[in-house]
Amino acid sequence: MSQDAGAGRPISPVIAGTTSNKDRTLLIADDDAAFRNRIARALELRGFIVTAVGSVAEALTQTARPPAFAVLDLRLGDGNGL
Repeated sequence: MSQDAGAGRPISPVIAGTTSNKDRTLLIADDDAAFRNRIARALELRGFIVTAVGSVAEALTQTARPPAFAVLDLRLGDGNGL
């Protein structure tokens, strides 16, 4: 892992650019649009390729190209994130 010269702490491989695009894909499933948008923006700024959805049904449509990571709300209007 690279080091952040200014702060002396490790830099994520995503930020350092040492991962492939496939390794940077992330799915966010949350029915709170404001939260979903804030977390999506924060993770995009850190180099992730984010897909943000508001329901279980929408999340399931993303399974043809599964993401490397997922942030899931446990209580969604049409089911749960598990």
